[in-house]
Amino acid sequence: ASWRWHPLRPTRFASSRVSGAPALGRAMDSAMRRMARLCSQVRGSPSRSRFAVASASMARPRPMATKAAEEGGPLVRLEPGPGGVARLTLCRPQKLNSLSLPMIRELKERYAELSQVGARCVLLSGEGRALCAGGDVAEVREGVLEGNSAPADFFFEEYALDYDIATLHEKKGILQVALWDGIVMGGGVGLSAHSPIRVATEKTLFAMPETLIGLFPDVGMTWALSRLPAGAHVGLFLGLTGQRLGAADCLAAGLATHYCPSDRLPQMEENLRALGSERVGDLEAVSAAVTAAADGAQPDAAKAVLGPNGAAIERCFGGFASAEEILSRLDSEASKWATDAASTMRMRSPTSVKVTLEAIKRHRSVSFKEAMTMEYRLSQWCMRPQPLSDFCEGIRAVLIDKDNKAQWQPARIEDVSDDKVEEFFQPLAPDHPRGELKL
Repeated sequence: ASWRWHPLRPTRFASSRVSGAPALGRAMDSAMRRMARLCSQVRGSPSRSRFAVASASMARPRPMATKAAEEGGPLVRLEPGPGGVARLTLCRPQKLNSLSLPMIRELKERYAELSQVGARCVLLSGEGRALCAGGDVAEVREGVLEGNSAPADFFFEEYALDYDIATLHEKKGILQVALWDGIVMGGGVGLSAHSPIRVATEKTLFAMPETLIGLFPDVGMTWALSRLPAGAHVGLFLGLTGQRLGAADCLAAGLATHYCPSDRLPQMEENLRALGSERVGDLEAVSAAVTAAADGAQPDAAKAVLGPNGAAIERCFGGFASAEEILSRLDSEASKWATDAASTMRMRSPTSVKVTLEAIKRHRSVSFKEAMTMEYRLSQWCMRPQPLSDFCEGIRAVLIDKDNKAQWQPARIEDVSDDKVEEFFQPLAPDHPRGELKL
């Protein structure tokens, strides 16, 4: 049976409070500054191999030294408990639980142990202010410079892990409850957004801002955004602009399935354990237990984006129009929201905007597995210097020089050709260190 996303019908709210916006900037600095280093010294020539992730020596990868492996203590903590409920906690709070390759590998081991410890339900959370603020790719940058396999290994193993988590309930009967009790971005979205139960709290700050740095909303999100309960037009809006969302907007979009105040999460866990191992793997029973713990609480709806602008979002982003047409529609709208959205899109990498739009469009009609395989291709083609990809320049402008004046190539959305977009969807070169993603 093919895996299906679980967009449980959330309670609809008109708006949300997007609290902690400054935290997003700090999170991007912490989680993505290391990504910036990946490009700071990359040099390449478009006349070389089509796959220009790094030097030609990537065809003969050397062992990768990982700084994160030197950190003391576990990166992930698994705590089996009564009632068939286990806790799985990310333990790098000083780095907002950003994912390193050792952490990805440790997560894979811990997930493999769930069946052995009798878990039927796993609560995924993070220490500190974040579930996970993205990927820690300092090793990837070093891999590019040293000619090892880091650029291939990190994304290959991350995507494989995300797929295993997404299919955990189907394949092993273990139901994951993801607790979005803080910042959730990038790699953290991949670990959690495909869970059957996704619980937002008043601390939730969700974003997929990848088009600002020359990437695309990955870790399965081009597939998920194409089929949000709120509509594909909402998915396009979020994917192209990187809009920040609080709890109520996450519920309205269908990204989160439930809301529960942070101080009621212990009660939620108690409710789940009370179900017993026979029922705690049942989706409807778990959903009811989470709802009961919330005790009717609703998220702050003071600063929502999706509710107040719903009709305009559908007018501008509906129908899978071209990026140029979306901008034209936004320019025709007489509202501050539309002006801001158009300005935001024009600040993003034109290539990333068009690649993201095409990926979301294509992945409406494929399986989750097929989408993940294609996203791995996209991620690897993004690991190229300009003019092949805007990734390096985006990181420079946002996180190195912080001038926010990226010199995109091409500079305008109108100048990104269909042929350039198509390059990102092509099979990987024969000398790629890992080859195509196999799930």
